[in-house]
Amino acid sequence: MGHPVLSLKNVTKNFANEFFLDHISLELFEGEVHVLLGENGSGKSALMKTICGLYSRDSGDIELFGKSVNFETFHEARKNGVFYQHQDNQLFENLSVAENVYFDRLATTVPLLRFFNRTRLDADCYRLFKELRIDISPRSCVRDLGYAQRQLLSAVKAYVSGAQIIIFDEPTSAMSEIERDIFFSLLDRLRVRAKGIFYISHRMDEIKKVGDRVSVLHKGRLVSTNFIHEIDRSTLVGMMIEEPHQERYPRLRIKPGKSILEVRHLVSKPILRDVSFSLRKQEILGITGLMGSGRTLLSNCLFGVAEISDGEIVVDGKKKRFDHPLNAMQSGLILIPENRAQNGMFPPLDLLTNSTIATLSRFKDGMHLNEPYMRQLAAEYVKRLRISPGQHDDILRFYSGGNQQKVLLTRWFMYRAKIYIMDEPTRGVDAAAKVDIYNAINDLISKGASVILISSEIEEILGMCDRVLVLAGGRIVCDLPRSEASKETILDYATSDA
Repeated sequence: MGHPVLSLKNVTKNFANEFFLDHISLELFEGEVHVLLGENGSGKSALMKTICGLYSRDSGDIELFGKSVNFETFHEARKNGVFYQHQDNQLFENLSVAENVYFDRLATTVPLLRFFNRTRLDADCYRLFKELRIDISPRSCVRDLGYAQRQLLSAVKAYVSGAQIIIFDEPTSAMSEIERDIFFSLLDRLRVRAKGIFYISHRMDEIKKVGDRVSVLHKGRLVSTNFIHEIDRSTLVGMMIEEPHQERYPRLRIKPGKSILEVRHLVSKPILRDVSFSLRKQEILGITGLMGSGRTLLSNCLFGVAEISDGEIVVDGKKKRFDHPLNAMQSGLILIPENRAQNGMFPPLDLLTNSTIATLSRFKDGMHLNEPYMRQLAAEYVKRLRISPGQHDDILRFYSGGNQQKVLLTRWFMYRAKIYIMDEPTRGVDAAAKVDIYNAINDLISKGASVILISSEIEEILGMCDRVLVLAGGRIVCDLPRSEASKETILDYATSDA
């Protein structure tokens, strides 16, 4: 396999409470795509952040091209040819797509970023996107992009960065199959351009397709490193987890009741056009579609985040106008957003605060808060969702993405809403954690709530939902009962001309 371009030797890092990286030794060889696999909280992202200077290691050595390095900042790592695309997609919200793609080039060649040829920049970006088969306008503002589009944009930044070592952390978690194919084509180009790639993913089918070797981490320890073609899925899963196998999609068989939400001819220019559907009591309604189809915009319209140009929303038979999320919450709706880092979590605060901050009125006891009750209820959800480490005073920024997602779910599950709109609730979450989330959704349904589950994972939609809507070009192109839905049917509708 050639020579190692990056070597980790007995790297150790202690975090809050029980979690640590325990004497990890690992090598990335020239031309290799090295997959890192493990449950949420196993240490994959923490290890990569230690390489890139986001975390300082306590002991051990890291060698880049045979020379010992100790990056103190993320930017120092970038200057030395290490590019880390992490789950939260660090893009500049108020800049255009083209400006984000070429930001590093502009920052080093254009004084104060004041004077540059925008037309030329857009043209360069357009040619690049055409070559890569990416259908995003270079002039679009990043804040208007969906999460999957941002993931592709971050991958393009890695491609144009000229980095020698690239780290992808769940790069396709929000993408549909067609979008992942575009990303894999980009990855094939990067294999030639970069010296080596670390690749974190929970998708078993994906790692077999892209990886050369796979290393499994469990609770901060390296369990095993193998060539991917020499190891099967069941062996890898067995290395990742200690718990017995669980049903992948534990769907309840509850007959939905009467309609509690009706959306009539909803329009949100310029994307959503004449969207109509209903949601019944104790129903899990799945909504899927390709990147740019309007999935996230629809959820934002229902929750009063995005503006509705025309149409009606009816809750329990009464017409509603949601000009603000508070209006939607007062009518019994809750949105668990796609971008948890930007719209949901408070990383500097502790687990207890993040879990209970939306339901403090529930814990009022006169002029004070009933803190024992807060802790008791939070502990119940920590146990139910298997949040790890799960101590009330844990600072959330030290948690893995999957465990942060569980804490966000805990916050809104405590709210006791009538309708939960969940936008990619299991994005970036491992298989075992997904089952925990599905069971929590089932608990909501059994208590009388209804769920709109928005997901780019067709298997998830088919496995958990009673009914499936497909969005294409801002319109609902099909409304199918679960018994009539299939992967082929959904993809056929999703790729249709709306």
